[in-house]
Amino acid sequence: MSSATNSNRTLHSGFLRSTEKFPDRPALEVQGEVWSYRQLRDRAASLAATLSRRTGDDGPPLTAVFAYRSATAFMGVLGALFAGHGYVPLNRNFPASRTRTMLELLEGLEHPLLILLPDEVDVGAFTERWPRHSFLGCRDLEPPEAWQPDPVSRDAVAYLLFTSGSTGIPKGVMVAHRNVTPFIDVMVVRYRITEEDRFSQTFDMTFDLSVFDMFLAWERGACVCCPSQKTLISPGKFIREARLTVWFSVPSVGLLMKRLGVLKPNQYPNLKWSLFCGEPLSADIAKAWS
Repeated sequence: MSSATNSNRTLHSGFLRSTEKFPDRPALEVQGEVWSYRQLRDRAASLAATLSRRTGDDGPPLTAVFAYRSATAFMGVLGALFAGHGYVPLNRNFPASRTRTMLELLEGLEHPLLILLPDEVDVGAFTERWPRHSFLGCRDLEPPEAWQPDPVSRDAVAYLLFTSGSTGIPKGVMVAHRNVTPFIDVMVVRYRITEEDRFSQTFDMTFDLSVFDMFLAWERGACVCCPSQKTLISPGKFIREARLTVWFSVPSVGLLMKRLGVLKPNQYPNLKWSLFCGEPLSADIAKAWS
């Protein structure tokens, strides 16, 4: 618990400590690929160095991450944090009008944007279509060694999430490092998380519950296992094949599994912890899951 009182404690500091301690352990499994802590750190550092060089000290305190259930999405989150920015996850499955509204609320459309496309080699077509903005592909990124970690204030924004907007215009909610790190510190102790654990990542990054999976795992050198939407249709199969030890989802997934008849004794021998949030959890589902 000493990290909770460290003046340098940030949301991403646990990931960096785990990289030093477990550089070759898996940090992320997504889209059939396994990324070690060292690999994920280097890609995020490359993005951070590029952001820092291109935006400078006067750059925006927030960086939007427009990616979905991919390595790029996780690299974008870490890259923004490494650069001292708060990350703002945007969901590509949202209607374009909703995404535009969120960018407008961030005042992101008032000025030319710097857009990093780490999976693209040639960004010429993007530049031709949207000449007002600057596009950088994988060849334009700084090397990981160019990233120089700077102190990040615990009062700085770690991430900004938008409400659903069901009652009107979506509202942005900012969370500072000092707001979220005490939660992380308590949870890793309560659930006795170790580097051997394997977390599900069923929640989209636009939901605050995704923070639990990512940063509890990375705090202790564990692995985040992010399924595709197609994989989530068969959650029981995902739990077994990913050898999950920590499961976190909305209760309706448990209801689906009960109806599919896959909640049977000793079905998931590796599972140590199961957490549910976002909806009421009925006694029937809790009993069937146990």
